[in-house]
Amino acid sequence: MTLKTNKDRLVRAAVMGEVNHPWANKTYDVAYDGSPRIGSGLRLGMYGLKYNVKVGDPCGGWAEGEHVEPGFSVTNPDPAENNALALMACIGNEVTMRTGDAKGARGVVTGKHGSILVWLPDEDHEKVTIGDKAQVHAWGVGLSINGFEDVCVHKCSPTLLEKMGITVEDGRLVVPVAAEFPAHIMGSGLGMDPHTVDYDIQSTCDEEAETLGVGRLRLGDVVALRDQLNVWGRGYYRGAVSVGVVVHGWSHHMGHGPGVNTVMGAMPGRLETRPDPDANIAKLLGLR
Repeated sequence: MTLKTNKDRLVRAAVMGEVNHPWANKTYDVAYDGSPRIGSGLRLGMYGLKYNVKVGDPCGGWAEGEHVEPGFSVTNPDPAENNALALMACIGNEVTMRTGDAKGARGVVTGKHGSILVWLPDEDHEKVTIGDKAQVHAWGVGLSINGFEDVCVHKCSPTLLEKMGITVEDGRLVVPVAAEFPAHIMGSGLGMDPHTVDYDIQSTCDEEAETLGVGRLRLGDVVALRDQLNVWGRGYYRGAVSVGVVVHGWSHHMGHGPGVNTVMGAMPGRLETRPDPDANIAKLLGLR
C-alpha cells in the first residue's frame, strides 16, 4: 500500500546557504589510541568542497580522513539564518545553484552535519566554487504518516519517504535498511536534538566495529538503531527503533564514527525493519 501523509499541508519555503571553506583549529590532534593525526586536527573531509567523495562511497578507508562528508557543504554566516537552514532543509530536498559557474544546476540535500550537505551531478559539481550560493526548496518539517502520527518523522522530505519502500504490516511500519546497530555502539550526539544534530556509530573499538559491520557502511546507507528513541529527544529506550541515513564517515576520535541523521523514531511496537543491501539514498534518489 502507498503511505498517506500530510505532505500537501506542509510549508514549502526557500532557504539559502553558501559553499563554505574547510577549517582547522590546530595542526594535529590525538586519536583514541593516543597517536597524533593531522587529519583529526584538520577534520580532513569535513566542510568545503570534495571532488571524489560521493553518496554511496565507503564511510572508511580515506587516508587521514576524519568525519568525511560527501559532495559539498553549505552554511550561512548569520547564526539565525544558519539555524533556519539547519532546521528546514531535509534529506531529498531539491537544491538550485544561484551563483557562480554552476548557476542553474540542480541537486539534492543528502544530510546535515556541521553544514547542510549537497549533491550535484558530476559535470555541475566540477564548476562549483567556495562562496557560491545554493538555494534549497525546503519541504518536510512537520511531515507525518496518516495512522502513524506517533512515529516522529524529521529531516526527511516527502520525496525520500515515498521512495524508501516502507510498508505496513500487522499495524507496524516496516522499513528496508542496509544495516542495524545496537544501542551500546551509539556515541557522540546522544541526548541532543534529533532534528538538527547527527549522532555517531562509534568506530573506535576495532573488534566491535568489525563484529557489527561498521566498516562496511556506505555514505547514504539507511540504517536502523535498536533501543534508541528519537522523538522529542535522543537516547536509550528499550524496544524503541530509530531509522536514519549515514551522512559522514569514520572517525579516530573516541566516541565518534559514521554519523547518522535520524529520519524516523518510534516507541516499541510501531516500527520494524527488513534487510535490504540496496537501502541507500544514492539509489533511492537516483544519484548514481
